[in-house]
Amino acid sequence: MIVESYDDVVVLSGPLRSNFWETIHTAIQLTLKRHPTGVIVDCSGITELTNSGAETFQDAMMFVRDHDGARIVLAAVSEPVMEVLRHVPDVRSQLPVVNTVEEARLSLDLLVHEAEHGKKKKKETIRPFDRHIVAVISGDESDDQMFRVTEELVDTLPAKVILLCPVVVPRELPLTSPMPTQEARAASALEGGKSRLSARGVPCDIKLERTRDIPSILQDVALEYDAAHVIVGLASDLKGDEEYLKVLKQVIEKVKRPLVIVRGERS
Repeated sequence: MIVESYDDVVVLSGPLRSNFWETIHTAIQLTLKRHPTGVIVDCSGITELTNSGAETFQDAMMFVRDHDGARIVLAAVSEPVMEVLRHVPDVRSQLPVVNTVEEARLSLDLLVHEAEHGKKKKKETIRPFDRHIVAVISGDESDDQMFRVTEELVDTLPAKVILLCPVVVPRELPLTSPMPTQEARAASALEGGKSRLSARGVPCDIKLERTRDIPSILQDVALEYDAAHVIVGLASDLKGDEEYLKVLKQVIEKVKRPLVIVRGERS
């Protein structure tokens, strides 16, 4: 087995027949120092994998998990290698796999961009303002009316706005799995929202959060910031969408902070 490391990628080449963690440990550690949000493991050169060799990824996953906010993503995994990984329970269910290094990098780079905007987890670092409003971006026509109400609230009672855009990860995938299309759309919506609020002089942070369900992440973020209000846009015409209404009902039940649901004009 040959190990190479460059930028944010660790490349493995050759047969992986035993636990190789002690050998790749240094490469992954150095990669995380360069890129704290995560490491990509390029598996395109692995010619053979055994169950013992797959334990390498299990140990790597546990090591990366101990680094706050960091993720590990496997890229370019061949079908024979994937077949072995499917038979290692923890690896199969928790280790994200994507087709290319570029897909993995896009997902990790979004987190770097988010970190540059001041994303913090600890309470003491997110309380410089007396009031916070969590405004939820949906990425549809409801956003415009949601922003209007948010702006009216901030004009009346100054607050810092936390723009939240959830990316829902299907339960059959690990929660850390890259979702390139959804993440790119969310990042664009967040940047557009931040620009809109900044033009009005409204202080704003952005959060792109992966979640299994929207109501839970809304409640978690609301508690994290002790939100004065949580503002959610509602499409003006639901067109009988029962799933949409079901999620909305769960939001009402789950979110404990003051909740503002905004619906645009109906024709």
